[in-house]
Amino acid sequence: EIQPTMARRCLLLSLLSLLSLLSLHAASAMVVGMRAQATHSLVMQHARYGFALHSLRMDEAAATQPGATSEEETTESPSKAVATESLPPASFQLLVEQAAAATDAAMKDGTKLMEVEFPPVPLSKLEDSSISAYDLLRSNLLLAVEFCKKLVLSVPGEGDVAIVLPDIAERERATELLGDKEPWPKMRLWALSGGDEEPTPFGFFGSLIKGSTMVEPAPWAKVYVVLSVSCSELPSLRSLAEAAPEVPIVCFNLKLDTLRGDLGLPTFPGKDMHHSFLSRVKPVYYMRPRAYSLSLSRPPFLISYAGVLFRCYPEGFQTLLDRGRGSYRRVNVNAQRPALGEFKAELTKALKLQDDIGESAISQTGFKQSTWWEDNADCLDKSNDWRE
Repeated sequence: EIQPTMARRCLLLSLLSLLSLLSLHAASAMVVGMRAQATHSLVMQHARYGFALHSLRMDEAAATQPGATSEEETTESPSKAVATESLPPASFQLLVEQAAAATDAAMKDGTKLMEVEFPPVPLSKLEDSSISAYDLLRSNLLLAVEFCKKLVLSVPGEGDVAIVLPDIAERERATELLGDKEPWPKMRLWALSGGDEEPTPFGFFGSLIKGSTMVEPAPWAKVYVVLSVSCSELPSLRSLAEAAPEVPIVCFNLKLDTLRGDLGLPTFPGKDMHHSFLSRVKPVYYMRPRAYSLSLSRPPFLISYAGVLFRCYPEGFQTLLDRGRGSYRRVNVNAQRPALGEFKAELTKALKLQDDIGESAISQTGFKQSTWWEDNADCLDKSNDWRE
């Protein structure tokens, strides 16, 4: 009776071992396919959920009317208006295509420093406490790969597209996520500090010796797409632009407005970083959603509204009011980028409140409605490209 029991146990252990080996083999076989599909998974997930920006939803309702505007569309300054057709797309896949087309058009016009800015995930996900900084980095990286795939096909000339990370550690993290330093043909990963050097235990001390602004341009790069650069790393980005002035640079979701707000603070670069460098960065694709509320002295006492400042080069800067369910009302089109205070005032006026309520609400916005870099009070900007 004992011998059959032992035999059954041995047979069971053998079966378990065989299943484990088969599982390991299947898992290793899947790794290659998973790596090849990694850059598509997040985009498909975004397309499935829709591009929700606060209450501003970019769903099929918006996709059925590309470039359409409502009968209530108004343009406050016809002399400043710029002919425009585009509206925010219905999915991240369409967004990436739109952003790549705008970037390509700007490069054909000779632009070398460009900004592409949009929320990397739906804001309903951004507000989720389970979303970490690594998740946002991963989202930006995968979207950047999709973006670069379009540039590989559209940008002429010899060379590859360089996806630039701040340092070797970030580059290695991106390599681990994508599975290779060359995640796509004619596309390579690069580091602002360190280039394609291999990581070493003393890499941190080496970077201190070299200096934070010493960068090594990629000799094979025909365009740089820069990710994850912080305010303290802006000098390195400027050094890259100076070392390779003929190679276009795309600032991909760097949140330059947030970085500008840190300039001049202790341990950060001075405000001259904007005047001499960031003022030359042209926003070729810019999507900034904002949500506001108005306090009233009569029912309904509180009005919530949302809109998006949208620009797709070579078109103008559109002030779009969210009407819900993927529908927008184009409030105004500016040839130059409006300050956020001006953008908010345009949205508030478009609500068409009663005169006394509307005037009271607008007057509560305060005297100062712009930042120091929007004012340029001392006329220190070397260029006006960041507004145009």
